[in-house]
Amino acid sequence: MSLRLRAVLITGIALMVLWATAAAWMMQGMRANLDRTLDGRLAMSARMVAGLLEGAALDPTASPVNFTEAVRISGKEGIACEIRALRGEVLASTGSVPSSDFATLPTGYSTREMQGKQWRIYILHDNGYQITTADRIDERNVLINDLLGAAGVPFLIAFLGGLAALWIGIGRGLAPLETLREQLRARKTDDITPVVVDRSPTELRPVLDAMNGLLGRLAQALASQRAFTDAAAHELRTPLTVIDTHLQVVRLSDKEEAQASLAGAEEGVRRLRRILDQMMTLARTEAVISKGDECTSVLEAVHGVLNQVSEAKRSRLTLSVAGADTGTPMPRSMLETALRNLVNNALRYSPDCTTIEVTASFDHSAQRCVLSVADQGPGLSPEQVSQMGRRFWRGDQGRGHQDGAGLGISIVRAIAARFGGTLDLKPRAEGGLIAEIMIPLSAATKT
Repeated sequence: MSLRLRAVLITGIALMVLWATAAAWMMQGMRANLDRTLDGRLAMSARMVAGLLEGAALDPTASPVNFTEAVRISGKEGIACEIRALRGEVLASTGSVPSSDFATLPTGYSTREMQGKQWRIYILHDNGYQITTADRIDERNVLINDLLGAAGVPFLIAFLGGLAALWIGIGRGLAPLETLREQLRARKTDDITPVVVDRSPTELRPVLDAMNGLLGRLAQALASQRAFTDAAAHELRTPLTVIDTHLQVVRLSDKEEAQASLAGAEEGVRRLRRILDQMMTLARTEAVISKGDECTSVLEAVHGVLNQVSEAKRSRLTLSVAGADTGTPMPRSMLETALRNLVNNALRYSPDCTTIEVTASFDHSAQRCVLSVADQGPGLSPEQVSQMGRRFWRGDQGRGHQDGAGLGISIVRAIAARFGGTLDLKPRAEGGLIAEIMIPLSAATKT
């Protein structure tokens, strides 16, 4: 259902209910007023006849024949009038008077069924006469319904005209949406310029702002994706070139040189595999979270990462904990991946005789945990710190270690950002670098 039709239906139903209620109330009051008016007509007719009789100076004791010759009254179907003497004789009547004994009826208004019809009757006693005026209820209802119908026609015309005006007005008001639709339909796939709608209404401007903001973010994402593709192609080309070179050397070398070339080719394959593994890990950080990967204990994930380090390097790692352990909304596999990258970087770029300090600080009041990895390596300059996190970017130290791909910190930052955490890199006072990843905690504390 279109917005135009929906708005007209909602408004039309609301107007119909309101107008129907107002019309019912008005017609009920009008019917009561018309009934009083018609009753008043009966009383006025009776008093008028009484006034005429008084002006004619007729003797109410005269014979009915002489009285009929002196007073002639007529009436149409549905209206009746009768003049009686108080002693009971009918002195004059219209031809439409039903056969009934009006003498037994009380004075004033009453409603009686006579000859199968309902009649509204008014009886007046004045100067020795009983004057009766009456009209049929069905004839009265026909008159009232005609008047109510005439009064209801303007309501119906106003209602239908209002719906038509509303349909046209809403159509004109939604014209900017039609313009926006045509613009979006005519756009090419690679067109990410801002959308502009002339004379856009106030309600549409936030939508346009949000859409243009989305297009801006999409442009940045596309630019980042192109940069990532270019960097990935460059990084993959290097080990492939090394492998190809060593294989060519194998063809032209003797056995000893061939073994060295094969070893170099194997190293290139290992590096290529590491790059591909890192790229797959980076892709998984943006994928849908699978069920069964909940992390109910941050320390269990930390111990799992530390236990995966080789025994020769595990002695260099120390762990300190502050606060009570608890879970985190971050999946355990992603938490382990982020911490593993930080620990591997610290081990790779620190001298073999130095210690790597791993700290887990729980802050339940702020519902967060800070995992920090402090090494004693060469550290990074402020300029290099600002560049850290760019995909396939490595500092001078990274270029010196050919086994790095420049994706580790990017993966950690992507994981932290997805779950509302942060990654902070800062120099260590004793020399080296401190990498701190802040992750959210679950509401319940583990006991």
